[in-house]
Amino acid sequence: MEPYFELRGDKVIASPHTAGPWDPGMQHGGAPTGLITHIAENLPSDAPMMLTRLTVDMKRPIPLGELTVRTDITRQGRNIQAADITLIANDKEVCRAAILKVREAEFDMPESVRPPPADFPASEVQHEVRRFRGFNDGVTIYEASSAPAHMRRAAWFHIARPWLGDYPTTPSMRAAATGDYCNGFGSGLDFEKWTFINADLTIDFARKPVGEKIMLAANAWIGPEGRGISYGELADEQGFFGRATQCLVIDQRK
Repeated sequence: MEPYFELRGDKVIASPHTAGPWDPGMQHGGAPTGLITHIAENLPSDAPMMLTRLTVDMKRPIPLGELTVRTDITRQGRNIQAADITLIANDKEVCRAAILKVREAEFDMPESVRPPPADFPASEVQHEVRRFRGFNDGVTIYEASSAPAHMRRAAWFHIARPWLGDYPTTPSMRAAATGDYCNGFGSGLDFEKWTFINADLTIDFARKPVGEKIMLAANAWIGPEGRGISYGELADEQGFFGRATQCLVIDQRK
């Protein structure tokens, strides 16, 4: 299976497989988010660090084709590492991510403070995403048998297509990309009548995700002024591990 991206020095080439639902010439938010997660996980540090927060500001539509990657480590400490990762297309900054990593440690924590289990198994029904091939061609989505009471919808995602041919796809990369589906699964708006594009994405990790299947339980609040927020909780087969939030730009299709 061909990868989403090809690395060429400090540049990456986004393939047609990265295309999103709003414009076939622009990337699905999950594609650059997974790429940025790969870069963040491989930042050099003085001690082992774990990705704890990732905030991606999508300043412009991110095109297919050549992107320049710029990385700036803004803090290197014993307990945290902070960095900015920027994607540039046609000499314009299209995306900037703020990264926070926390040093690795092991503690025997009481059960009462651990994230809850994910008791929402996948159903037999595979979800079809209409009007959208591109990125989604490498993604299998199964509706969960139910969703947490405070969420609109839940589904299990398996992203099979690799991000970069010579590098493994990590659970954190899959989790970050899955978080980008909050607007599609949480908004409740009709795709045929509305657009609900996210301008950003924040992922917070309480622990490292594991495995290849990630569950997203999502919801959204939509205001009457053309904006909204979508949010979700992320789980693997061991239980919940993180949360995702997005700011949405709402519009009616003409």
